[in-house]
Amino acid sequence: MLAKPKSLLLLSFILPLSIMITVREIVFMKKKVDLLLHPVRMRIVQALVEENMTAYGLIHKLKDVPQATMYRQLQTLLKEELIQVIEEKMVKGSIEKVYRAVKSAVNISREEFQAYSNEEHLRFFMTYHTHLLTEVQNYLSNENKTKDFGYGFTPFHLTEEEKKDFFARYKALMEEFSSKEPHEGRTKLTLATIFIPTTE
Repeated sequence: MLAKPKSLLLLSFILPLSIMITVREIVFMKKKVDLLLHPVRMRIVQALVEENMTAYGLIHKLKDVPQATMYRQLQTLLKEELIQVIEEKMVKGSIEKVYRAVKSAVNISREEFQAYSNEEHLRFFMTYHTHLLTEVQNYLSNENKTKDFGYGFTPFHLTEEEKKDFFARYKALMEEFSSKEPHEGRTKLTLATIFIPTTE
């Protein structure tokens, strides 16, 4: 049975001021993740992390998202400062806005991640899983399949030092290749990772 999350209100009364500030920060962090882990908002943010786009461009890219839903979720992300307007241009007599993700706001830190309760982790993971399922469905419905698609399950048995070495190399590899900008000759490849420690 999952542990019941502690009341943040109760904690704010019994903890010293320095810790109370941390509790307020946790409330803010959880609100941010609640916003990001919405299936449609997650896809919008992911698209805007990859490239700056207009609402029309997003509607064209995320074809299964209704236009009214797209505009509503864009307004929510703008209000919460997770995306921003970087350009406005006149197109056929109307103003078209160009959006981009605020990368410092949409990144989730290790501290934020560790602040969640068991129930929150499960809820967020289900949203993450739903997002991946949508990506896979979109890929499988495309006639232009490639040999690069795959999924697997690999257990590791590592000491603490080996684990540190593994994550350091993994981080360096990810930073090297994820920093490459889109251009002709490159195709998008999504790597979804889940690390699950085994507890004895």
